[in-house]
Amino acid sequence: MRCLNRKEECDRIVHEVGGGRMEPIMAMLERQFTVLHNRTQVVLGLCGVIITTTGFSGRIIAGTNIVAQVLIINSVALVLLAAAVVVWSVLHLRWLTQQPGESVHAWLMTVLAYRDRKTDAYRVGITLLLVGLALYVAAIAIMLMYPDRDVVPLHR
Repeated sequence: MRCLNRKEECDRIVHEVGGGRMEPIMAMLERQFTVLHNRTQVVLGLCGVIITTTGFSGRIIAGTNIVAQVLIINSVALVLLAAAVVVWSVLHLRWLTQQPGESVHAWLMTVLAYRDRKTDAYRVGITLLLVGLALYVAAIAIMLMYPDRDVVPLHR
């Protein structure tokens, strides 16, 4: 099934949701942004768990071998990048009433573009998080395959 393009979505919202009135359109958009922000909070929570866990076990994992070190470092870097992307791009706040537009239709096109940019940034953040998680799991797998601590000598 094909998704509507932005203009088709705009036309549908103006005619079927709003009936030319701004209030129901604004309420619908607020719900969409709430969903996006709630999902972003989940991403940030997962990022926090990974970073906290790495603080406790990262040294043990990195002590396995050089591959585990590279994986765990890159994992944390990607997870931090995911958090930065969603905080900067998705949680960055610009009120819907501040969006430009000469008419309801023009304003709605601007707001839908704004929503779509935030959605794209959310998807980038999710992708970075998932790749970071995959690297993290790979580092843990290496640690489990080589259970002896300090296979790689740690210089203190």
